Amino acid sequence: MRRKIFFTILLLIFSVFLFSEDVEKINLKVSLHKLKNGLTVIIAPIHDTPIIYSLIRYKVGSVNEHVGITGISHMCEHMMFKGTKEIQTVNYQKEVPLMKKEDELFKKVIELRKAKVRNCTPPDVDRKIKNLLLKIKGLERSQKIYSVQNDIDVSTFSVGFSRLSADTSFDRTHYYEYFPSNCLEAWAYFESSRMREPVFREFYSERNVVLEEYYQTTENDPDGFLFGRFLASLMIAHPYHWDVIGWKSDIINYTREKVYNYHKKYYAPNNAIIVLVGDVYEDEALKLIKKYFGSIKPQKIEETVLTSEPPQRGEKRIVVRFNASPRLMMGFHKCQANSEDQPVFDVIEYLLSHGRSSILYKNLIGSGKASYFYLSQGDMKRYPGIFYVYSMPNEGVSLKEIEGIVWNSFNSLKHINISNRELLKAKKGIIGNLYYTASDKENLAVMLAEYYDIYGDVNYYEKYIKEINKITKEDIRRVARKYFVRDNCAIAYLLRPGEKE
Repeated sequence: MRRKIFFTILLLIFSVFLFSEDVEKINLKVSLHKLKNGLTVIIAPIHDTPIIYSLIRYKVGSVNEHVGITGISHMCEHMMFKGTKEIQTVNYQKEVPLMKKEDELFKKVIELRKAKVRNCTPPDVDRKIKNLLLKIKGLERSQKIYSVQNDIDVSTFSVGFSRLSADTSFDRTHYYEYFPSNCLEAWAYFESSRMREPVFREFYSERNVVLEEYYQTTENDPDGFLFGRFLASLMIAHPYHWDVIGWKSDIINYTREKVYNYHKKYYAPNNAIIVLVGDVYEDEALKLIKKYFGSIKPQKIEETVLTSEPPQRGEKRIVVRFNASPRLMMGFHKCQANSEDQPVFDVIEYLLSHGRSSILYKNLIGSGKASYFYLSQGDMKRYPGIFYVYSMPNEGVSLKEIEGIVWNSFNSLKHINISNRELLKAKKGIIGNLYYTASDKENLAVMLAEYYDIYGDVNYYEKYIKEINKITKEDIRRVARKYFVRDNCAIAYLLRPGEKE
């Protein structure tokens, strides 16, 4: 019965704004605070259940990397689950000399690999490297005597924590969890400890886990392999050039020192946003956050990447060989998230790809030409990013034919007069999805952090809805003509070895 009532109320809420141009406010009292060390705290009380949803957003991702340390943001995320000097250890002082010895051995591995790159190594260099890595593996086994496996998970779950997880993207790294509201101090202790003094134990074995992830998502996966090469061809100067996972040759050469230094620089209070949503009381939360996070020192961080992507000035094409069914990626450079053109891109994305009546669905799936497609703007928001489509043709349909259909679909936005009904449907679909997303507390926490980080306003949704509602057909034609042109495009084919297109 309660479930039926909830959905009835939800439908009533949607019906109100679906037929109104007015901005419906999300009924929240959101407060914003800044500690002396630069830590930003956003609190959104919702006292319907005794649960608090936590998000910590560190403003660091693959965009902050450079050649030699690509993927290190993702590696740092993995290492944040390895404990501290107090968590996940029974005798930290006994661990220290073992970790030092591991690092000394790996320095020798690095020197041998450098010599190998210069082609001036003895013939048994591979054997020497293998033996050194085996010794490191043995030391890590010895270290496990003094460490407790998955202690962060065990310790937090034992007091009711759930969903202790994280993810890394191009512009940020997120850490999520939710817990009973009477465990707020336990949360503050765990998270401040991870920010202040993480211990990167099991470093070399965890690096192998990341390497395995690279193989699974990139090297041995046709979609990941294609996307990495496609992205590298479209972006040549900006650090969006590589995927979040990084390049294999950088992953295998991470040192614990490099990751520590990266953490110290970017995992600083002045580079973090804490969001608490749920059964949280502002005064109590701020008191605990100041107690546990307030003494952590800020770092000097250059937040802005000055390298910009030069104008492309010519269509790019690549062919990638992989033993898998043919597929296509085609994309364009686009504006950053806080540009006036971004809401127009969101409407274009909806018109092209949302639902069976969308342009690409009708032209690709409805026509029987393709078995699958998706359209994406990536997750690049801080700087100008990409807008791309991926498609797999049905048997007997060439990639060239799929490419022609996609081009015609994009070009149609430049000329056709979209009906008022379709434009209104797109606007209401986008706004409806925003409200639906905000109804989930974890998603709401992500929204609030991103709104403040990218737009400087936790209530940015109000402005965004107004921007969406005032978009005209001419705005869509203008943006399509500006960005969807050959000189701003990259096209990637994935074909089997020896297969001709």
